[in-house]
Amino acid sequence: MDSKFNRFLVLSVVSAFFVMSVLCQSSVLAAKDKTKENKKSILSKKAVTEDKIKEVREVNVENTKSVPTGAIIKFEKAVHDFGKVSPDSLNDCVFTFTNVGTGVLEITGTKGTCKCTVPDLQKKSYTPGESGTLKVSFHAPKFQGSTMQNVFVFSNDPNNAKAELEIKAFVESQVQVEPEKLDLSLVAANGGAKNIILKSIDNESYAITKITSQGDVFTFDFDPNKVSQAHVLKPKVNVENLKRYLSGTVLISINHPTCKEVKVDYVCMRQFEASPSAIIIRNAVEKESQKRTIYLISNYNEKIAIESAVSDSGIVKVLSQKATENRFEFEVEITAPVREGKLRVFSDTLHIKIRDKEQIDIPCRGFYKMGK
Repeated sequence: MDSKFNRFLVLSVVSAFFVMSVLCQSSVLAAKDKTKENKKSILSKKAVTEDKIKEVREVNVENTKSVPTGAIIKFEKAVHDFGKVSPDSLNDCVFTFTNVGTGVLEITGTKGTCKCTVPDLQKKSYTPGESGTLKVSFHAPKFQGSTMQNVFVFSNDPNNAKAELEIKAFVESQVQVEPEKLDLSLVAANGGAKNIILKSIDNESYAITKITSQGDVFTFDFDPNKVSQAHVLKPKVNVENLKRYLSGTVLISINHPTCKEVKVDYVCMRQFEASPSAIIIRNAVEKESQKRTIYLISNYNEKIAIESAVSDSGIVKVLSQKATENRFEFEVEITAPVREGKLRVFSDTLHIKIRDKEQIDIPCRGFYKMGK
């Protein structure tokens, strides 16, 4: 009996100890889990706090950036449009500016483009809130058309150290010219020139005093003593001179009250053209050849008869030529010569002589391959 009781007592103690051990382990694990959760919570709160601090700092930085400091120049308007003005006339305008910053504005200089004059400012320092004016004189061009010029104002404004102003105008001539441009020809009679008509649109009478053109391409018969609201000019074209000056301007001087000169532009196509007009060789190697195709074209649909096609130094050689009705096709070979010293470039010129016509010169320029 005592023996059974003792065994029961031992088993009870062991069981109780086991249960207490399990309960302790569970408590420890629960405590560990809670500790981990607390750590996570603390870290999470710390991260949120750091993000908040970062956001506040960034906002403060942005706010600091957005707040302007120092001098700031602000113009009432940056563009002045004169509208219609007379040729070669002088026109004035005023730009008003204010220092809207917190520091003293210092104007260090002004500059106008070719048709604008800006006098030196007598006053160059402006306190915050103070205003000033800038007077600009605009000299209109001689000929009709839209025009635009710029004025630059230099200051200590850190964000606008070179302020740009704009001057606009339309130069209106009181004498109209028709046509405004002559399209000439090397094969048409008298170069295909049309009569030039000058007409006053303000009913003012005037005389033609002088006429000039590049290379004396044109001559005119006119009476400088004739005073009228309209004049008709019959140009005489020197075709040989026209070949040398294929584009240019006829300047007509008059004594109209508000217009002293008018112009007529002219253009003319060459009789023959080469395409390409020049040969460029890159990465050339000594004694190695490259081929090119050159087209000789008649702009007036004339038949082409080739008399010769040779180059100055033989670097460019014609391999073949083929004719069509108004075009010649040349296949040429360019052989890079032996390089002299450290020279990187070689050159030659191909001369194509057209029978009873002009000679076409086609320059060739080659560049040796680096390291060769």
